[in-house]
Amino acid sequence: MVRTLRASMARGTSGERRAELLRILNDAESSVTGSELSSLLGVSRQAIVNDIAILRASGQAIIGGPHGYRVGLVSGLIEVIHCNHPPERGNEEWEILLDRGIAVLDVGVDHSVFGEIRAPVVVESRADIDRHTARITEAGEAPLSVITGGRHTHRVRVPNLDALDAAKRELRERGILDEHDVTSGRRRSRSS
Repeated sequence: MVRTLRASMARGTSGERRAELLRILNDAESSVTGSELSSLLGVSRQAIVNDIAILRASGQAIIGGPHGYRVGLVSGLIEVIHCNHPPERGNEEWEILLDRGIAVLDVGVDHSVFGEIRAPVVVESRADIDRHTARITEAGEAPLSVITGGRHTHRVRVPNLDALDAAKRELRERGILDEHDVTSGRRRSRSS
């Protein structure tokens, strides 16, 4: 079956391959790595990356993370929050967000030399926090925000603006929300 699928996908159109890729992700019970997709579809890993980008651009909610790709929930709003805190407060930040039904999709920093650097994290539960923290610890690494002195952003999926406002309020009270606009040097309004 896999050999037949691989051979037929390698000969099929790119549109057919993307449709099959989407079907695989929709049917999967967990994330599927790019290497697995490449093997299943009989194309290069780069072809998978390109197909994922095209599918995302067409509106598909595909989330990439350290464990592969998966179709994300399409409900909710995607917003960006700006934070600034030392690494040991990262879990506190995520728990505040999770307690309001907010999922963290990625982390980004604005590096003075390299510009924006963004990495997927996909934190939707406390178990995800534990897994992410364990991976950093086991690898002997530090969070990405260390390179910018703790200043970073997260793209988050929020159920509604009330949840986002409540989370920002608590992050502000705990000194985690960064309301300083790094691009202009101005403070962002409290309603943003």
